[in-house]
Amino acid sequence: MTQSTPWYIQYHSVKKQGNWRTLPLIRHLRAMQLRRLKPLGEGRHGPMSVIRYYWADFLEQHRADFRGRALEIGETATIRYYGENRLTQADAIDLSAHSEDVRVVADLSRSEHVASDQYDCFLVQFTTNVLFDIEAALYHAIRLLKPGGVLLTNFWTTDFYFHNGLDMGTGAPLYMHHWFTPIQVENLLCKLSLTDGDYQVQSYGNLLTKTAFLMNLPARELTTKELDTVDPGQPLLICARIVKPMDWNCAQPVYR
Repeated sequence: MTQSTPWYIQYHSVKKQGNWRTLPLIRHLRAMQLRRLKPLGEGRHGPMSVIRYYWADFLEQHRADFRGRALEIGETATIRYYGENRLTQADAIDLSAHSEDVRVVADLSRSEHVASDQYDCFLVQFTTNVLFDIEAALYHAIRLLKPGGVLLTNFWTTDFYFHNGLDMGTGAPLYMHHWFTPIQVENLLCKLSLTDGDYQVQSYGNLLTKTAFLMNLPARELTTKELDTVDPGQPLLICARIVKPMDWNCAQPVYR
């Protein structure tokens, strides 16, 4: 595996573990580097991060949801990987048409001009913290789905704060507005006329993996037990699978 290998493929090698980086002596020496004021590598992600390991685990559980006409934020690589031959069409949505995959040009939180009931699956990954009007964005994400369609999305509880903004190739820097808690995510979904039978929320993380993520320690340097232990009091990533009800009737939120 190289650093350029996509994270969703790196997941499988990390899951197997058993590499030399998890040997006790190596782990002890590595831990000595954590007494520092800045993250490793100045915060630049190299090999698969802990948060992407968790997200890949969640998507592996829901591979069957990638089917029919699918939509993804920014690009289509992830939906194509998980959807394989079950997809009939793969589209991307973004603020600008920076590639031929971007067939929907819109700010998701202001996408009322995009027709409803179009997609069987919508993947919104690693985006919710830069969406200021998150309630409107989730409303439109559900609206774009066909009845019975599935929205797969994530919310994370902490990260580096990029004070100069994030360059996502859309023409202007994007800024982080939110860190989430599980109850906050549930409240957002309830405000969108969803019941607990319409969605599943799954939290990942513990104190060690939260610290490793902030220190920019890659997932491959933790054991499977350390990665897969869930402490409800120390969540790192919150994942949600939302199925659009057949009779969904929700008023558009007042824009913030």
